[in-house]
Amino acid sequence: MNQAIDLAARRYRAPLGERLAIRWQRLRRWEFWPAWLFYLPVIAWILVLGLRYRRSTVFTAANPAFDSGGVVGESKAVALAALLQNAPDLVAAFELLPFELPLGVRIARAQAFVGDAYPVVLKPDIGSRGRGVAVIRDEAALIGYLQHAPGDVLVQRYVGGEEYGLFIYRAPDDGRPVLYSITHKCFPRVLGDGQRTLVELIAADPRARLIAPLLWERFAARLQEVPTRGASVPLVEIGAHCRGALFLDASDLATPELLAAVGRVFDAIPGFCFGRLDLRCPSAAALRAGTALRILEVNGVTAEAAHIYHPDTPLHRGYASMFRQWRLAFAIGAANAARGAPVTGPFELLRRFRADLRRGQAWF
Repeated sequence: MNQAIDLAARRYRAPLGERLAIRWQRLRRWEFWPAWLFYLPVIAWILVLGLRYRRSTVFTAANPAFDSGGVVGESKAVALAALLQNAPDLVAAFELLPFELPLGVRIARAQAFVGDAYPVVLKPDIGSRGRGVAVIRDEAALIGYLQHAPGDVLVQRYVGGEEYGLFIYRAPDDGRPVLYSITHKCFPRVLGDGQRTLVELIAADPRARLIAPLLWERFAARLQEVPTRGASVPLVEIGAHCRGALFLDASDLATPELLAAVGRVFDAIPGFCFGRLDLRCPSAAALRAGTALRILEVNGVTAEAAHIYHPDTPLHRGYASMFRQWRLAFAIGAANAARGAPVTGPFELLRRFRADLRRGQAWF
């Protein structure tokens, strides 16, 4: 599927000085550090909490609705199906295409779901960090995606508007809904001037430059194009930080009306207590009012309160938020486990992480 793009990407190589400058700029901003590096202190904190609670993986009971609490390998369709049944006005319509079905059947079901209503979004039912997520704009792309997909796929209505990530939880003492953070997910773009190529526009844009290596590959076949004056070129379509989206702290948008909508989500998904909602709505005003919300995904324990990636957030604040988040995961998990919720053991959890790593490598 991506062979032609990959070949073109290998043909473009930025000057060494530019590559080194971009690498240095990224190293100075911890939001671009490799995940393994940033998470070293977080993992140490999780081990400390495991000793305190005398049960190293009790956090896997934080969401009894999901396998292992949504730590790893959970199905997106499970939570979305509950929403579709109990609060259909809060969810973007979708259909699950199981991999065990013949390819022709999957394609026919996807075509029937889409009709003429392109674009749509295709994504793995099990996956994270934007792996395998694609905005599909025509039937040829739809068929091509399904031909190469190595697992179960969700086909979901494309929802326009603004995208937000709401990290929410039920307080472990009284079960009241709490809004932990709100993140506005923005999508970088550049504006053509009729003179510079796309690769030059990317290099000149302060934000796009930071994700240039990703964009050089994504737009490999178009880098030498010269966008016309005033033409807006979207660089990112998927609301994942590792896919280039810009995350801004939008905690000031919290209102009682939005909290009431969050409460409806908890009621609609029995056993969901802790995680992040990724959603779209027409505007910030709609979010404040808690209206016209369309949830794209419900993420479990290992979802991040993504406001920490707001540019220039001090590293110590990022860690403080992550440490608090994991304290809550353990507290909620322990409370649920005391009421009989299952806890996934450490060896089984490790096996699932390994399986997820292999699964992620299979997706394009």
